[in-house]
Amino acid sequence: MSKKAKGYFHNLVTVAASLLVVAALLVVVWFFVFHESHEETNDAQVEQYMTPVMARITGYVQEVRYEENQFVHKGDTIIVIDSREYGAYHNQALADEFTAQNTVGSTKNAAVTTESMKEVEEAKLPGAKADLLKARLEFERYSALYKEEATTLQQLERVKADYDEARSHYQELEKAVQSARLAVKEAYSKLPVMQSQLLARKAVAEKSSLYLSYTVITAPYDGYVGKRVIQPGQMVKEGQTLVSVVSSEKWVIANFKETQIEYLKEGQEVELDVDAFHDKVFKGVIQSLSPASGARFSLLPPDNATGNFVKIEQRIPVKIKLVGSENELSLLRAGMSVMVTAEHQN
Repeated sequence: MSKKAKGYFHNLVTVAASLLVVAALLVVVWFFVFHESHEETNDAQVEQYMTPVMARITGYVQEVRYEENQFVHKGDTIIVIDSREYGAYHNQALADEFTAQNTVGSTKNAAVTTESMKEVEEAKLPGAKADLLKARLEFERYSALYKEEATTLQQLERVKADYDEARSHYQELEKAVQSARLAVKEAYSKLPVMQSQLLARKAVAEKSSLYLSYTVITAPYDGYVGKRVIQPGQMVKEGQTLVSVVSSEKWVIANFKETQIEYLKEGQEVELDVDAFHDKVFKGVIQSLSPASGARFSLLPPDNATGNFVKIEQRIPVKIKLVGSENELSLLRAGMSVMVTAEHQN
């Protein structure tokens, strides 16, 4: 190689090296400036509500009215359980309630009839009392006449017999009235028992109606159903998970380090880089910051008073509301990894 060619090559290497050094310096400066004015974390995921739909009764599946990953609206029927047995129980409960209602009505009518009979007997008392008074006065008058020998013994005995009959009739009516009053008390005492039985029958009917309604399982809210594991004819038990419904509402939970929290505020705009979409940047707004670290919400929160203490940098969950069109956000799925970047606020 000639000296001239070596000179050109040397100059070219010098220029390239210089450019690389300048580029490296620019990258270092940019990295320093960016990280001094921004906070970011890759410990973030897209979140959605996932609600397990459980069977509230035991029975055989009659219909499955959804397909995997299908969108459903709140109240849409997704599973139907055979209702014949529960329908029979409900009809029996309704019949028992109807019988109890008739029993209460009959008991009320019997009490009213008994009270009317008591009033009839009580109405007879004044007349019988008047007859008794009249017979007593007649007997006293004839007794006085007999002592003066102004009447015969036969007439006195006849008057006495009338007096005894009137007194006996009055006493009989008194006993009848007393018996009627006791009968009225007894009739009305049965009414609360019958009404309690009616309330019990109504409760059983309402419970059977609830169990009958549980044979139709509906979506709890708008969202997507998950994997289909239930088939018609399958036996399901009370409390068994039949399907999971994923809400259409979406947000991001970003777990920032505790040293980054001072730069984050509610209402602050952030950028979201989703690993699944390399050339797309989503926007979001910080909605709230957790009142405690994620470790404090765990099943077994750490206790620094036991064992050897090792200081670990804690992370604070931050809820981020997604901003964008419905079509744009429909691309996101629960569990997707996200890189969140937040610029420091002045």
